[in-house]
Amino acid sequence: MTKATPESIRAERDRTITRVRGRKDLTAQAKQVSIARAHQDAEAKMQALLEENTASYQRQRDFLERKLFGGDDSTGYNALSARDAREKAAKLSDPREAREAFQRAQRAGDTDMVKAIASRAADLSQVPVLGQAWQPIVSAYAEASPGKADTYKQLAELQQPNSGTDWSYALDTPSELGRLSAGQVLQLAGSDLTVYGNDAA
Repeated sequence: MTKATPESIRAERDRTITRVRGRKDLTAQAKQVSIARAHQDAEAKMQALLEENTASYQRQRDFLERKLFGGDDSTGYNALSARDAREKAAKLSDPREAREAFQRAQRAGDTDMVKAIASRAADLSQVPVLGQAWQPIVSAYAEASPGKADTYKQLAELQQPNSGTDWSYALDTPSELGRLSAGQVLQLAGSDLTVYGNDAA
């Protein structure tokens, strides 16, 4: 079975709507109800797909971040040092200050602090627009760590579904429903009017 995509969901809805519009045996009300049902069905499928793809994105992001920053399986003093570094890095909110702290940690050979600041920067780099200022820290960490450049590249290229300029999960509203609110469309789709044929029931 072929996996659904935003495009296939939209195309299926459009085909149904086109069939409904072309039917001579339906009243204007029956057509509107059928179109509302097709639209609501597509909305539900699109939302389910978005949730599935967002979960997949998050799993992949978590995997790449673990690969990039490594697990924290240290014990004793090392564990305390790593936790202390994470707590200090968590307080950094200015990318310039963070970059300076990152460079100081690099010069001092403080690998726990270097990793903690880079991990903090990776989290904040996902914030729309403002996150761009944090990306150089993650990039510098990856470049200084042998074998991590490819992982960072994959992480940097990973795009969260339905964010930024991704409008692929948005559905345009059919003209027959253009004047209705979302609640009215839902009410129309849930009416007890039975419409036979053309998969528009």
